[in-house]
Amino acid sequence: MRYAALLALAILAGSCSSKRIVGDEGYDWPSNDRSYWPTRGWRVVESMKMAEAGAFARNDPLTRCLLVVKDGVIAFEQYYGGGGRDASTEVWSVTKSFTSALVGIAMEKTDLDGTEDLMVDHLPEYPAFGDIRLHHALTHTTGLRFSEEGESWMRWVWSPDWTAEALSRPKDHRAGEHFLYGSANSQFLCDLIRKKTGQTPGDFARRNLFGPLGIRLDQLPPAMTYQTWDDYKVPVPHCWRQDTRGTEIGGFGLHLTAREMAKFGFLFLNRGRWEDRTVVPESWVKESTRDQVTGIRRYSYGYHWWIARVDGAPCFLASGLGGQIIGVVPSRDLVVVIKYESENPQEHADAKHDDMKLFALASRAAR
Repeated sequence: MRYAALLALAILAGSCSSKRIVGDEGYDWPSNDRSYWPTRGWRVVESMKMAEAGAFARNDPLTRCLLVVKDGVIAFEQYYGGGGRDASTEVWSVTKSFTSALVGIAMEKTDLDGTEDLMVDHLPEYPAFGDIRLHHALTHTTGLRFSEEGESWMRWVWSPDWTAEALSRPKDHRAGEHFLYGSANSQFLCDLIRKKTGQTPGDFARRNLFGPLGIRLDQLPPAMTYQTWDDYKVPVPHCWRQDTRGTEIGGFGLHLTAREMAKFGFLFLNRGRWEDRTVVPESWVKESTRDQVTGIRRYSYGYHWWIARVDGAPCFLASGLGGQIIGVVPSRDLVVVIKYESENPQEHADAKHDDMKLFALASRAAR
C-alpha cells in the first residue's frame, strides 16, 4: 500500500543542493489591495479559453475538477467524472500546507519564537526529539527513518501515539542534512499546535483560518474508528480526520471542495491577507513558499509547500496523492485547483494522468 504521492513523485529522499527556483527578489506578487473577496462565494467570470487544458482534463477518466482563479475571480470551472461543485473530498497531502499555515498563525499567538526553536523545548514529554528543530519538521529534514508504505506505515497508523512511534525510529542522518518526505513530520507540527494553543488543530483552524475564509469544517463524527487502511478512505465530507489520540492528522485527512481549495490558494496569493485583516502573517507566507530545500529533482521544498516552475514561471503548490493540487503562480495573479479521483487514488500510470502537465496547460492559458 502506497500513501504519499506528490506531484509526479511519490516518496522523495535526497540531500540538499544549491539550485534555487525563487531568487533573492522573491516572487512577482500581485497587489493584495482588492475590492472583492470571495468569503461568501466566488464571483464567476468565465473568461478563459482553456481548450487544450480542458481537452486534456476530459481525456483522463480520473479527472474530477479543473478550476482556475485569474485576477481574483473564477475564470474557468469544469467538473468531470461525477465531480461537482459541492463535492467535499479527501485532498491527501494538500493537508500539509494547511498545517504549515496553522503553524505560522500559532507563531504570532503563542510563545513560539521561530523555526529554529527546538521541538523538545515545546514538547518536553518527547525527549527523543533531541536536536530536531521546528525548521526540520517543516522541511522533512529531521533525519528520521520513515516509510509511507507497507508494514512500517501501518505500525505507525495503528500506534497509540503517532509522535512517540515515529521518534522511536532510527535516525539515519543528522537533522538538517537529508530530505525524506514523511507524514510523521506533519504530525509533529499538529502536536505542537495543540500543545501551544491549548486547542485541537481543527478547533484552532476553525477560529483562525477556516472561519475568516468562509470554509466549512465540521466536527468529525465521534464514533469514527479505523480497523483497516480502507477505513481511512471512506469519505467524511467537510471534516478533518484525527489520529488515535484525537489530534487532527497533519499530513492528510482534510476534506474540501474545489472552491474551498481555491480560497486557500487565494489567501496565499494575497500574502496572507483576507478582506481587511491578516489571516496568515505575510512573513510566514514568504518563508513558507521560498526554497528551503533545493535540488529535489526539478523541485524545491518550502515549509510544507512544493516549489517549481510552470510554463516558465515560478510557482508554489500544495499537492496530494493522485494529483490533488492547489497551484499558485503569483506573477500571473493565478490559482489553479485540480482534483482527481481521491477515494482510490492512482499513481501516474500513463500520459493521460499527469497533474503537472494539466497545471502547466492551465497556466499557459492564463498568460
